[in-house]
Amino acid sequence: MAAGIHAGSRGEKTRHLPTCATCHNTAHAVKSHRDPVSPTHRSQIHETCARCHADPKVIAEEQITRPRAVALFVQSIHGQAILQKGNLTAATCTDCHGAHEIRRAADPASGVFKQNVAVTCKQCHDDVASQFQDSVHGRAVSHGVFAAPTCTDCHGEHGITATRAPGSRVAPLTVSKTCAACHEAVRVVEEFGLAPRRAGTFFESFHGLAARGGSPVVANCASCHGTHNIQPSSDPRSTVNPMNLSRTCGQCHRGAGIQLASARIHVAPGFGEHPWVTLVRQIYLVIIFVTIGGMSLHNGLDFLVHLRERWRTEGQQEDEPRVPPEVARRLFERLTLNERIQHVTLFATFTILVITGFALKFPDAWWARPLVWIESGYAVRAWLHRIAGVLMTLAAGYHLAYLFGTQRGRAQFRLMQPCRRDVGEAWEMVTFNLGLRPHRPRFHRFTYVEKLEYWAVMWGTVVMAGTGFIMCLQTIVLKRWPLLVIDLASVVHYYEAWLATLAVLVWHFYSVIFRPDIYPMSQVWLTGKITGEQMAKDHAAELEETLAAETVLSSLPGDKKAEPRVSI
Repeated sequence: MAAGIHAGSRGEKTRHLPTCATCHNTAHAVKSHRDPVSPTHRSQIHETCARCHADPKVIAEEQITRPRAVALFVQSIHGQAILQKGNLTAATCTDCHGAHEIRRAADPASGVFKQNVAVTCKQCHDDVASQFQDSVHGRAVSHGVFAAPTCTDCHGEHGITATRAPGSRVAPLTVSKTCAACHEAVRVVEEFGLAPRRAGTFFESFHGLAARGGSPVVANCASCHGTHNIQPSSDPRSTVNPMNLSRTCGQCHRGAGIQLASARIHVAPGFGEHPWVTLVRQIYLVIIFVTIGGMSLHNGLDFLVHLRERWRTEGQQEDEPRVPPEVARRLFERLTLNERIQHVTLFATFTILVITGFALKFPDAWWARPLVWIESGYAVRAWLHRIAGVLMTLAAGYHLAYLFGTQRGRAQFRLMQPCRRDVGEAWEMVTFNLGLRPHRPRFHRFTYVEKLEYWAVMWGTVVMAGTGFIMCLQTIVLKRWPLLVIDLASVVHYYEAWLATLAVLVWHFYSVIFRPDIYPMSQVWLTGKITGEQMAKDHAAELEETLAAETVLSSLPGDKKAEPRVSI
């Protein structure tokens, strides 16, 4: 004890340093350390140490740097083993710090000096400590490289918990953050020549996003690199050595390890990714900017024109078709019940896909936190997304059958096909909104706005379904094709999702919600009906054709007359 930290400077009256009696009791009350009531019995040692190390006065005056050491120990896996399970072989204070010759952690002779920590832990954890000592971290520490981690850097010091406990620093959900503390530190990366952005690229990967979202089963740093036996990738023993990658990846992706072994794993936009992936991303960014920008400009001009017309007080405008009051009040069928059900199905599945898809991509976002909290893991968002994707795909298949298997569907499809007239009407609409024409174009059944939207939905459904299935069935895909296929599918799926979401918000929602003459919402998707007044404005040419057809029917001989039925 004379060489320990407790023996120093006893001549100072203000020091609170323990003597033999402090721990063992007075001379006539000393009991064997094997006696359960002895202050030095293994079940009591933490309480004995707490007399000083949990006393606020002693902590303040002696400037003890670990004021919660005893409290953390009591909550630790070691403390719980002793206190709750009665396991007296579990480590206690003296096993790590020593009993009499307790030294500071900075003292090379201390059992908790960084170079000695693994040896101290090895007293109980022989196998894993031996693996650590032979690892890249263990060898670095033994050579005096104290920036490298030892046991306590990853597991903690006094508050060590079970490896799968929620608060553990090495639990599946947190171990990657523990690794990032060093591998994202600029000083450590630069000083030791470590590969940069390893942790950052992991957290942006499929595995990292799942871990951030709370998945306890997805691969983390330790799943691939090992735990105590981490070796440089150039070492043949390393689990990420090129010769071993196939087996390492195959633990989760059975049969796909060969393809993964030949691919770069830690990549990010602009950092090590395949040139094709970068090219596709850049193309999509241009498409999104041009498309959404053009839509916004188009709708912005249209919005201003509608506001101008709404502010006028002189009644019906010259540019609006004049229709008799009885026609203006009539309701014309726009969507059948079958078509409305298809629309609602599309709306519901698309909404679920958007919410769950972006919640998977941005699990830390404030709006995604309730969903992440409810599921307590990764499964709910993923399965909701997949189920909605399958339902949308089935709905698309039904729609195709409806288009080509029914008379109305075939008629609708013919009218929905793009034609030269659409280009002319689009130009006429733009020039009208710019004030260069006095009248709106007279649209038929489907306007260029509706056609653009319809074919965008068709294209988007095919792209999203195709790339979605590739991502969902990645193990099957990797048995035949390289990882590049999944990387391309991922980037296309992500940016197509942005394009579709923004297009719906900017293009479709404007037409059915935010357009001043429609606001607060068009009821067509619910009722299937459109008024003659609205039809005269949006589909003037179709209204004329419909009324002309009714006139012809009414002029037929009596026995051939039929009640006119408008089916639009």
